[in-house]
Amino acid sequence: MSGFAGIVRLELAPHTAEIDRAAIGCMAQAIAFRGPDAQQQFTQDGASFAFSLLTTGPAPQVSAQPVSLDGETFLLGDVRLDGRDEVIRKLGQQGIAVQLSATEEELVLHFVLRFGAQALHELDGDFSFVLWNSRKRKLTAFRDLTGARPFFYHCGNGKLSFSNTLQAILADSSISWREYDLQFIADSLLGAPHHDPERTVYREARRLPAGSLLEFSAGGLSVRRIANLPIEELLVCRDSEIIEEFRRLFAQAVADRLPHTDAAILLSGGLDSTSIAAEVAALRRSSSADGAAKLHGLCVDFQPLYDDEEGVYASRCARALGMPLEVVHSGESLPFADWQHSFRELPEPLGDPYCSLYLSYRKRISQKARVVLSGDGGDELLRLQAAPYLRFLRRTRGVWNAGTELLRRLVSSGRLPPLGFGIRSGVRRRLGRASPEERFPAWFSPDFEFDHRLRERWGQMGAPPTTPHPFNPKAYNAMNSGLFAEVQEICDSTWTLVPLQTRNPFLDRRLCRFLLRVPLIPWALNKHLLRTAQTGILPEEIRLRPKTPVRRDPLLLHAKAGSWDREMTEVPADLLRPLIDWPLLSKLIGNASDTSLYVHLRPVALSRWLKAVEMPARIQ
Repeated sequence: MSGFAGIVRLELAPHTAEIDRAAIGCMAQAIAFRGPDAQQQFTQDGASFAFSLLTTGPAPQVSAQPVSLDGETFLLGDVRLDGRDEVIRKLGQQGIAVQLSATEEELVLHFVLRFGAQALHELDGDFSFVLWNSRKRKLTAFRDLTGARPFFYHCGNGKLSFSNTLQAILADSSISWREYDLQFIADSLLGAPHHDPERTVYREARRLPAGSLLEFSAGGLSVRRIANLPIEELLVCRDSEIIEEFRRLFAQAVADRLPHTDAAILLSGGLDSTSIAAEVAALRRSSSADGAAKLHGLCVDFQPLYDDEEGVYASRCARALGMPLEVVHSGESLPFADWQHSFRELPEPLGDPYCSLYLSYRKRISQKARVVLSGDGGDELLRLQAAPYLRFLRRTRGVWNAGTELLRRLVSSGRLPPLGFGIRSGVRRRLGRASPEERFPAWFSPDFEFDHRLRERWGQMGAPPTTPHPFNPKAYNAMNSGLFAEVQEICDSTWTLVPLQTRNPFLDRRLCRFLLRVPLIPWALNKHLLRTAQTGILPEEIRLRPKTPVRRDPLLLHAKAGSWDREMTEVPADLLRPLIDWPLLSKLIGNASDTSLYVHLRPVALSRWLKAVEMPARIQ
């Protein structure tokens, strides 16, 4: 992902120009790792910009930013559009002739100049960018609906600093980055750091939520959500038409994300990533231009800790497709390994005890490609439960039609579909057998718990989402709630510190809109649509392989075997001493024998992150 950063001031003054020139130089250094192909700085009338270029493709990119068509409106950011032909056609209908060779950035500028910033939600793709109008002295920023590209900012005293890299915001010396946001800290300890999507761990640095438009001018700063997937009527057509349209949209989604050079894929033995790999193989067989480009696979399993079959199935798929695959055996990796170094690199705390392992995978991939494909989104769109759809049928077509649909599924598959009425989980809660993750942590100090209303906030986090979608609320909520913004941000270069861009075909909004319309029974149960579409393409043992939960947890296995010492004898970070009952926490960690161990390790991860990021300052 290309890096960008900037500072704009509404009031011009000679002394602030020198301050901003020094600040943008520091911000440029902070984003340099993102773009090895070119770096630029630009200053004009109170606007200072920095850009670092990472060339990825497949569409043309400008080699220098900011870019302008009229000398008045400038674009700075990272843009990858889907449906370029449709954008060009729409502009042509308005009398604006745009060449097919136009860059992504030029297309966005043409679109905004014709339709205005309020229409940005109509663009599909992965992007975050700013538009600066030098005459009106107004800055507009937009982040795409799935949040694939991050955007951070700081506003104060008539000045706005911004970047897609949190470290660049912190490089501005006018920001007191040591002041932490205690609400973000509390939410992180509860397991939902992005419950308030605008907060970051630093009180003075903010995050632009996915699908949101930011405007900064003499009228002040405003942020509002302008993008959502629409709610469309249920699709009624023949089975063959649904399968054909899915294949078309899926191929389009992969093609728009596939560079003409080498790419990589996070390959498991499951259905989602292997389907993407098969589509890449098919696209490259049909394109002579991409004939020499490779798709490098990386699979991670936990051999030899236990008999993990992911690498076995992924290897079989790779052989069938003729693609190179590296299988990394991570069974001997211990929790919090090398945390002093890896945590220091993280822009924000991450509660995963294996985060250093995760970062190592991304660095390994970046040595082979600049774009890595991921299967994220497949479960949320195609592995659903039947209850909402049955309620919809009962409400709109009567009890008889709902019952008939359920019976048809029973006959065709030989078993009832997953219903999801919540009966089993409700009984477990009434019997006091809620899963460990559903229990409120006992180690908060009473004052911290009361001051931040943590029990109330925790209840909000665990409440079932309310969405207006009549028959597919779960998938609709996943696509509109910012869930994937949190997931994808951790895959971004601001976390990994390597020039590597992650792309997710299943999150293509054209494909998502279609999948939100198909009947859940049978297509969105157990990935029936994807399995049917892959008939004759994937090996049968992978196409028909059932989705199974992880049976053995590496963290629990290491704790039980004693290969990892979980005695928490360390002193907590200063910030956490009044917030956490550390002796109680240590006792709970020592006694945990289930997945509650992950919950109890959140304060440990946070404490170690605080120590790691503050250590250089203490040394100085």
